[in-house]
Amino acid sequence: MAIRRSDPVPISLGRGSNKSRFGQEGVASFVNCYVEKLGEGGKIEWPIYATNGLAAFATFTNGGAIRGMLPLDDRVLVVSGRLLFSTNADGTPVVQVGGIPSDGFVTMARNRRSPNPQVVIVSGGEWFIYEGGTLTQGTDADLPPPVCVVEIDGFFVFLIADGRWFISGVDDTSIDGLDFSEAQFSPDANVMGAVRGRELIIFGRESAQFYAANAASADFPFSLIQTASIGCYAAGSVQKIILQPEGGAAVDSVIWAATDHKGSYIGITVLNGYSANKISNTEIDTLVRAEPDPSQIRSMAWTEDEHAFYMISGTSFSMCWDSGTGQWHQRKSSGLDRHRAQHHAQIGQTHLFGDYASNKVYRSSSDLFDEVGDPILVEVVTPPVHMSPNSFIVDELHIDALTGVGVNSAVDADANPQLMLDYSDDGVTFGGQRLIELGAAAQRHVAVKETSFGMFDKNGVSFRLSCSARVVKGFLGAARVARKLAA
Repeated sequence: MAIRRSDPVPISLGRGSNKSRFGQEGVASFVNCYVEKLGEGGKIEWPIYATNGLAAFATFTNGGAIRGMLPLDDRVLVVSGRLLFSTNADGTPVVQVGGIPSDGFVTMARNRRSPNPQVVIVSGGEWFIYEGGTLTQGTDADLPPPVCVVEIDGFFVFLIADGRWFISGVDDTSIDGLDFSEAQFSPDANVMGAVRGRELIIFGRESAQFYAANAASADFPFSLIQTASIGCYAAGSVQKIILQPEGGAAVDSVIWAATDHKGSYIGITVLNGYSANKISNTEIDTLVRAEPDPSQIRSMAWTEDEHAFYMISGTSFSMCWDSGTGQWHQRKSSGLDRHRAQHHAQIGQTHLFGDYASNKVYRSSSDLFDEVGDPILVEVVTPPVHMSPNSFIVDELHIDALTGVGVNSAVDADANPQLMLDYSDDGVTFGGQRLIELGAAAQRHVAVKETSFGMFDKNGVSFRLSCSARVVKGFLGAARVARKLAA
């Protein structure tokens, strides 16, 4: 049946960010928003929602950029600059504990002691012990300078750059110089450790080794069970994550930037058994490869609002993966190319995020629509709309927007939210921006209609929808009315 000019045809808003290699093939992008499956009971199956906002939680006076965070029962330990701090679930009081006189990558782990667990912190080849509010520097002559620490079954596991790894006593920080192992599969340099259930994973630059914990063993309490020719590209990319696949059971897994057996980057991968399933797309891989110094890459994983997220950040990007949908989206803070958050900790149901560049920690909430006063720009760039091999004219564009209500604010953009709409016909440059009112204080759901977009060739057009008002923001769908021209 012929399509009449008056018949709107739905267009795809996409489900996440997946920019192509050169741009002309596709510029689909989600910034500060993600899809959530509503299913057949909703108006649409995949509505798009904005990411949660951030509020101030604590400022760590005399500290610097947040380098590490670890929840400790009803408290959280924070490495801010070259200092260690402790605070509670309210963010007050903030207690300066001691110094961590090094820079760079920080790992932190706690053992099972109760009520005063021991915490080991590793940074810059040095290690420190936190216990009962006191910080001391580890000085055991049996332990060479470690690159990281993890904990499993009460053992602190220290990785050494030369391929060896040492263990502590059970629920203790003492080191026996004979309690160590080394790479048994290949003479590989250690990069990072991880724990999955009761398995210890030692990542090298070109390989991974899996060990089973057996604390009852009379000898060394770990046994090698599997090896893989898959290494680690960046220590800061490694995170434990609880996968929540659609329709499946939650799975304890590990996610990281992986390398092949020669040390070349092959993508962001998630552990599946003893194999690595690639989850990154061309856009993510391009950003990671372009990072000037892989040692500066950082990541975090958390489960919030029933979504299990993994975010990897470089100097000029932050990309976030949703394990439930398998989709990526970009996160950006106002005035930055990346997101301000770089570390995560959870106390009870409170999610805390540490700033990559300042001495501040924030809490997130679905009831917040800005980042400590700064607007959150929500942006969706659609996959190309085309009638290839024909040129076509777009007469109308209909947008179904979820906007909440305008707020009582002196800022007009918040009191009278606007949708910013522009488009690109080459996948590179955008122009022709229009500002469309989404309704003031009593309107929650607005259908927008814009007309007269002109003619586009067989390559098509991508529309960009964005909004930064401090209100509920999201998109439910879009449709176009177009006329196909003769080829």
